[in-house]
Amino acid sequence: MFGKERNTKDRESGAVTVFLILILAVMLGFIAVFIDYARIAALHVQTERLAHAAVRSVMSAYDPVLQQEYGLFAYGKGGEELIMAKVLNDSAKRTAHTETLPLMNIKLDSSSLQIERELGHYAIFNEQIREEMKYKAPVDFTLEVLEKLKPLSQNMKEASHTVDVLKRLQKLYDQRETKLDDMLEKQHEAGARIEKIRKRMIKQRGVYIPNQYIWDPLEVAADIAAQYKHYVHVYEDHKKSVDDVKIMQLEKYARRAKSALDRLRNAMVQAEEEHDKLLLEAKELLNEARQINEEMHKVIVQYKQRAANAGYDEISAAPTPSGGGSNADPSVGSARQKAEDLLISDAEFEQWGAEIEEQRSNFDVINNVLSNMLRTLSFYTDPFLNADMLKQEVASTLKEMDKYLNAYVWSGPVNVLDSEARMMDSRRGPDKERKKMEKEAKKKLKQAYRIIEVLSKGKESAGKFQKLEQYYNESIGFNQSASSRSVPADLSYDAYDAAGASMDRMDGLYEVASGLLTQLGDEFYQNEYALSYFHYVDFNRFSHLAGSGENVGNAAQILGDQLDVNNQEVEYILYGFHNPTGNLASAYGEIFAMRLAIRMMEGLVKNSSKGNPLIVLAAALLYGVEKAIEDMLMLAQKGYVPLSDFLNFRMTYKDHLRLFLMLHSNNERKMSRMLALIRLNTDVNPAERQTYAKGEVRNGMRLWFLPGVMKMLGTASKKGESIKGSVYYVTKTAHFSY
Repeated sequence: MFGKERNTKDRESGAVTVFLILILAVMLGFIAVFIDYARIAALHVQTERLAHAAVRSVMSAYDPVLQQEYGLFAYGKGGEELIMAKVLNDSAKRTAHTETLPLMNIKLDSSSLQIERELGHYAIFNEQIREEMKYKAPVDFTLEVLEKLKPLSQNMKEASHTVDVLKRLQKLYDQRETKLDDMLEKQHEAGARIEKIRKRMIKQRGVYIPNQYIWDPLEVAADIAAQYKHYVHVYEDHKKSVDDVKIMQLEKYARRAKSALDRLRNAMVQAEEEHDKLLLEAKELLNEARQINEEMHKVIVQYKQRAANAGYDEISAAPTPSGGGSNADPSVGSARQKAEDLLISDAEFEQWGAEIEEQRSNFDVINNVLSNMLRTLSFYTDPFLNADMLKQEVASTLKEMDKYLNAYVWSGPVNVLDSEARMMDSRRGPDKERKKMEKEAKKKLKQAYRIIEVLSKGKESAGKFQKLEQYYNESIGFNQSASSRSVPADLSYDAYDAAGASMDRMDGLYEVASGLLTQLGDEFYQNEYALSYFHYVDFNRFSHLAGSGENVGNAAQILGDQLDVNNQEVEYILYGFHNPTGNLASAYGEIFAMRLAIRMMEGLVKNSSKGNPLIVLAAALLYGVEKAIEDMLMLAQKGYVPLSDFLNFRMTYKDHLRLFLMLHSNNERKMSRMLALIRLNTDVNPAERQTYAKGEVRNGMRLWFLPGVMKMLGTASKKGESIKGSVYYVTKTAHFSY
């Protein structure tokens, strides 16, 4: 019995032991799995760190020239695979340690490297520019642009508005006055047709008709009346005694009288046709003048609100370090407020129209009187007429004609057309002074343009410029962008058109600047980058060319090395001419235009007391041209000009370039020009230098415990993981971009 109990206890003890062994085995299995799992996790971390380190090491080999000279990062030329391989191999080497157990024992299986995203791509280049200039550019914009544009904003708004309106009115005004002058001329010409008829009636002025003999010359109608009494006498004698001589005299009288009357009739027919035609043309000219006057009125009404005002107002309201606002001087726009003084009332046009109709009516009266006289004179061979009554009828007709001629042809106090001309001259009183100032402004404007004309006709592309053009075209092609040929600015020799164009530039400048207040776009950073990293012309070299322009013919010799592409890089970025002088001509011309706009604003203030709006405009224009020429000379000699006589800010040549870079919005072409210059100056092609790397590293590690269990548990089921035999592999990818 006791033996059975012992056997039972032994069996129970053995079962417990087996159970404990099984529990221990399971625990050891789990512990083994967790150990390998920890080793795998460490392998993941180590491989990822190694991949990032390898890619960083590769990209640390950036081109030093691009970085030092232009603040750009791009991978240097070649060797990237070797760099990555060396970093990975050095990392895989184990350092010998005694009495240690290698927990990881990582082995490099494979690696790959891919570099791309060339610096020559617009998006990449633009991003690096943004990173380079993101802190500096906004500060420069506020200090160099807003601080200077803001105080001028309201005055320039008023000046631009005033010049725009008055420039349009001036052209319409001159067109209208020319139409009115032509109208009076047509009326004069119509009246002159009556004078031609009179010359067919009598040779001398006045209406006295002395008696003549029939053998005297008979050329005009009055001669018929003058010789008629003698004709009757000869006719009576001929009836008493036939005389061949008298017969010949009578026949000759009749023949010449008929010819004189035929000439008079022909003159009347021609005069009637031409008179009607000329007065019809005069009426048409009057209607055209009236239409122009109405157009002037529309211009005044429409331009009370201008879309271009918005940019000026936004700049005026922009916060700046100096604070303060911008208020317009009332005298800047005072001439515009008087623009309606240039209009002609409807009553005056109605009066002119009535006078044309009255002239037509007066001609009809003359035509009737002449017709009656011709009917009477046509009986020149009838011996029963009263000679004195005949002369009286001719004289009466002449008096009626002289009344018309005094009113429309002959100068005198009763001449209607002369009176109208005097009234027009009185209204145009200031025009003579205005045209004199316009002529002088045009002369001085042509003088200012001489240097631009010479530079615009400069040397053809050669040497570096040809290579630069090649690089530019390759950059355009690389980015699959559209190129366009740079076109020199159209120099307007009409002073008013030049003034209007300069004001339009100021409108555009303020509009662009106001846009930058809400969003500093890519082009803004590009512009500041161009000014920071590229060279621009030493404008002092223009000191012998600006002003009088006496040495313009020696421009190339005076400018010397400034014609080299490396000394006019910013100008090239701005205008894009692939020749030594085109960019300089454009920069010079644009500075002159800006100075003209600002100085015209001053001129409107300083000449506001002249009253007549067009006189004020002409005086402001002449002042603006003269002062702009002086400014160009001062900028070249001293390196700066005052922003305005009303402001103490100084404007350097660089300040002007900064404004023009904002004004010319063609960022893709500007980027290609910068890339072309970088390639020319460094001999590094940005289209061949990459800014992004993608590296892939595959490491392996031998598992210590139960590789099958690890696979069964799903440890190698994720992407980039695998188990071959007892080796666990993991693949990691690292990205790096400048």
